[in-house]
Amino acid sequence: MLGTRRTFALVLALGLATTLTLQGCSSASASAEPSATVALTPRSANAQTCTAPPGLFSAYDRGSLFKIAETKLSAAADFNPRKYPIGALTKQSTYERTGPKAWTSGFFPSSMWLMYQRTGDKAWLKKARSWTKALLPLADWEGTHDLGFMVGIPMELGMRLDPSAKKRAAYREAFLAAARSLSTRWNPNVKAIQSGTYEGEWGLIIDSAMNAPLLIEAGIILGGAEGAELRARGEQHLMTLINTFIRDDGSTFHRMTFDPTTGALIGPVAGQGMGVDSTWSRGQAWAIFGFARAYQLTRNQAFLDAAETTAHFWMSHLDAQCVPAWDFDAAADSPRDSSASSIAANGFILLGQFAKQQQLRTADYEPYARTMLHAISTIPVLAKDSANPGVMLQQTSNVNKTAKEGSYVWGDTFVLMAGINALYSGSNATTDYTSSVITGLTNG
Repeated sequence: MLGTRRTFALVLALGLATTLTLQGCSSASASAEPSATVALTPRSANAQTCTAPPGLFSAYDRGSLFKIAETKLSAAADFNPRKYPIGALTKQSTYERTGPKAWTSGFFPSSMWLMYQRTGDKAWLKKARSWTKALLPLADWEGTHDLGFMVGIPMELGMRLDPSAKKRAAYREAFLAAARSLSTRWNPNVKAIQSGTYEGEWGLIIDSAMNAPLLIEAGIILGGAEGAELRARGEQHLMTLINTFIRDDGSTFHRMTFDPTTGALIGPVAGQGMGVDSTWSRGQAWAIFGFARAYQLTRNQAFLDAAETTAHFWMSHLDAQCVPAWDFDAAADSPRDSSASSIAANGFILLGQFAKQQQLRTADYEPYARTMLHAISTIPVLAKDSANPGVMLQQTSNVNKTAKEGSYVWGDTFVLMAGINALYSGSNATTDYTSSVITGLTNG
């Protein structure tokens, strides 16, 4: 029923850590202890095919990336801060925009925060505050599972970067409120947060690997009984994804449906990939980064195993362009998706840091991330000489609906995020934009 690539054979002995080792921060509570079955397919680190670029992402690359971003984002920011950019096809010169309730609304404000982090320029701080303001009320909205994208990322950046204690407190409250709102979508039978309804059935999507960490981090910040419950739900949700979305070769399904009354798995349904049994490249990237982030927060070995397994599939299937086709099963001349590379690069950066700290089974995650980043921070991917309003081209949204490339705000946010973190050195390099938020707020 789930395709020939989907078999789970190994039983992992799981013991969730009750303490965190993220920049000296420890959790006040232990979460529930889920069980899981997941197959780990050993893969050679030398299987990677993304080797064409002549070098690794460098300080020069980073400077070029942020120079283009400054020009593009400055122009786009001089607009009504309630009309949020989504994207533009390659030959378009203006963004398609929506109101704050689009799933993409949090990315453009996040890019403003990342520009402020990069430059320290108060003009970017002003822009970041302005574009974040309309997102604050969304924290109480229970009608979406995308609150991690819409509220979690920009509020987390604001909590850490805004010099105003008053504004940091407001972002903190929105961050926690968003986690509470997301938690209302919990189904105790499926042990997951509902993503949506697909073909009339209760459903999950792999994208939710990026939203569940909001619950975990909020739980750590809150502590106590409420915090423990939020954290447990986030972790259980991710375990459900591991048990049902990862095929035995490390590839992932996009959508899966369940019986909400019994929790029984019904099976996969078509999503944004080519078909039920194909591997949508951006979905694979969400999995890599989401599971790596979850491990960073919890030190749960199951999340690290899932991150590595999905990363190894990526490494052994990405071709020499270092920008995947929109689906790994699509033809080589199909539309590409550089946003998938930028998202995955963040996951590889995290895995590279874990490798340095704990001697994981492969040590080339960080150079692999920098290889991909070099490829997507140079022309023709970088929109240097283009009238397009975005930073990075060769992105796709939903090829099944619009089989054209362009620029999109999520890819731009994640390439800036990776660009900041790729050149940091030391054991805490990639905690810069994530877990340092927890430090200083757990007692706040």
